[in-house]
Amino acid sequence: MTKQNTVYFACSWFSEEEQKYMEQGQKAISANPTVNWPDSYRPLDHQFKNIDVVKHPEALSDPLWQIGTFQNDITGIDKSDIICGLFLPHRADPGMSFEYGYAYATHKPIVSVIPDNSKAEINLMLIPSVTSYITISELATFDFNQLEYNIRPLTAY
Repeated sequence: MTKQNTVYFACSWFSEEEQKYMEQGQKAISANPTVNWPDSYRPLDHQFKNIDVVKHPEALSDPLWQIGTFQNDITGIDKSDIICGLFLPHRADPGMSFEYGYAYATHKPIVSVIPDNSKAEINLMLIPSVTSYITISELATFDFNQLEYNIRPLTAY
């Protein structure tokens, strides 16, 4: 029986491009036999007081909602086996950069999923913090049980 890992599914969802990438990534990772997708942590499913900021964007400016959602996400990272981030290098999200930094500091492996044929530069501080870079087309079949440091030929800025 293949071991299934829980993942903290980090992604941006603020633009139409990011939402499409998120949907593509969710479809791929949910089919991955080495991921326990039902028990994985998806931040949008754990917003403080179940307030959906897509429907209620005013919550983004509520300090109580901010703190509660932040704490939920930190707990999600702590409880997950692996961090899997859908990373768009040309649209780097500072929130995801924080999630990667926190995961790195707490010794969690990080798998960063970049678009196929991505040529965009990635910040120097992110490149070595990630355990493995894979492309979106590899996500459904990537073996999350065989993590090895793999940064591919990436260009830093």
